[in-house]
Amino acid sequence: MKTSERHRLKDNDFANAITSAQGWFGEHQQTLLVAIAAIVIVGGSVGGYLIWQGSVDSKSRTMLAEAMVVEESRIAPPGPPAGTTTDPNAVGGQAPGTYPTEKAKLEAALPKFLAAADAYPTKDAGIEARYHAASVLVGLGRFDDAIKQYDQVIGTGNSLIARMSKLGKAEAQLRAGQFDPAIASLKQLAEAKDAGLPADGLLMELARAYRQAGKHDDANKTFKQIVDQHADSQFAVEAKAELEKVKS
Repeated sequence: MKTSERHRLKDNDFANAITSAQGWFGEHQQTLLVAIAAIVIVGGSVGGYLIWQGSVDSKSRTMLAEAMVVEESRIAPPGPPAGTTTDPNAVGGQAPGTYPTEKAKLEAALPKFLAAADAYPTKDAGIEARYHAASVLVGLGRFDDAIKQYDQVIGTGNSLIARMSKLGKAEAQLRAGQFDPAIASLKQLAEAKDAGLPADGLLMELARAYRQAGKHDDANKTFKQIVDQHADSQFAVEAKAELEKVKS
């Protein structure tokens, strides 16, 4: 076959393909346009959602950071009224970013943590804010309120912060004199294989809880468990000292 004939056949094939495609497009034009529009809409929706999600995450982290700034502020007594000292640069009253007492600082931080937690209850920053709020409530002596906040964090799942909340809840229970629930919580954590917390530290907390509850035999057994199972632990030294007290 001559070269010119081959080119003519190719041209004919190409023309036929174009004609066929045009015919198919004419028949399915509406369907194609709808599909393209759907792709554009879905793509725009996903992009918009991701932008919105990023904005939400940013706001939740900002609220948490603002609360933590207050929680970590310095404690400083208020200065004398301006003009009553020999220092002309002295600022009278409470210096900015400081609080006169620990209690005042915690009371200022608490509503900020709760606001972040309630605004973003399922976000990591919101969950962390609730954990901090519970810790602040313990510091303020509001143990029942702290336990409620810890329970909410625990309910979010098996993350490390949820397990830390179980430990925090046990501390709140102990300080509230709720010894049996605290001991039960600590035993559960100490016996869990996936607690994600140092086993020797959990056993030490359990031993201290037994001692606070007046259950000295259980406390001594737990101290001995620390010595036997965690001889190289820093808590083993304290556990040995406690056992020596019993012998003397």
